Amino acid sequence: MRLAEPVDQATGLRRLFTPEVPFRALAVLGADAAAATRACVALARGLGKRGERVMLVDEVPPPRHAGGLLGVLVRHGLNEVRQRGLLDIVQPAGEGVVLLSAVDGLAALRGLSETALRRLADDWRAREETPEWLLLNSGPALPESGLAVTADERVLVLTASRARLAEAYALMKAAHAFRPARAWRVLVEDGDAARARALFDSLAETARRFLGIVPEFLGHLPRERAASPAEAGLMERLVEEPDAAVEAGRVDFEQYWQRMWLHSRLMAESGSRESASEGPRNVRWSSG
Repeated sequence: MRLAEPVDQATGLRRLFTPEVPFRALAVLGADAAAATRACVALARGLGKRGERVMLVDEVPPPRHAGGLLGVLVRHGLNEVRQRGLLDIVQPAGEGVVLLSAVDGLAALRGLSETALRRLADDWRAREETPEWLLLNSGPALPESGLAVTADERVLVLTASRARLAEAYALMKAAHAFRPARAWRVLVEDGDAARARALFDSLAETARRFLGIVPEFLGHLPRERAASPAEAGLMERLVEEPDAAVEAGRVDFEQYWQRMWLHSRLMAESGSRESASEGPRNVRWSSG
């Protein structure tokens, strides 16, 4: 499936002369939705504190959603994007951060036409600086049920419990089987550095052995400070771009919305085929 070419000269000229803005999309996943949301908010606030522009796309419904931690009363969602436009449904959420509620993001995007999708990004670029980061907070949802699986960089949030290791590994395995990522990082919600590292080592060894994934240790985050801006050292490790991502190149803000839209259409088509067949059918993205 391919998007149609731009239909007006003004749009083409604006794209030609608009400087390319560095952009990275990062999925935050976790078997514990509350812990993943706390970590996502901490990362968003940490990036904002560094002067980065961040859009936090929150796929987690209340009460564990990001809006509560950010002190934002969520008034709009991605399901209103066709009527209101993208700029009018995001909400300021602190220094450098805007929040976009996307509880049913797949359904919202697949209802858009190609032309409407292009206009969303064009309208944003014409009126506002584009984000440098898109953080997708997916919580514990299955990979195919949300938008976060489209990100090439993923942060897996692990809580300080060996009982949660199997759940975290299962989530990593499911996301990897559905669409491999170019980089995995693990953030442990624990105030004890040694214990956090031991939990990461256990998960990393299993991931390397059975999935061929070599995750990086992003750091640890005490639960009592989990929604505060992440500390400087952790943020330095986050913003250091993985070699794999550099080699593969990065998409821009507009292209990423196209990617999420295509994913929503693919999932709708897959669901239709499965409904028409006798048994389930596996769908898998390539990482290219």
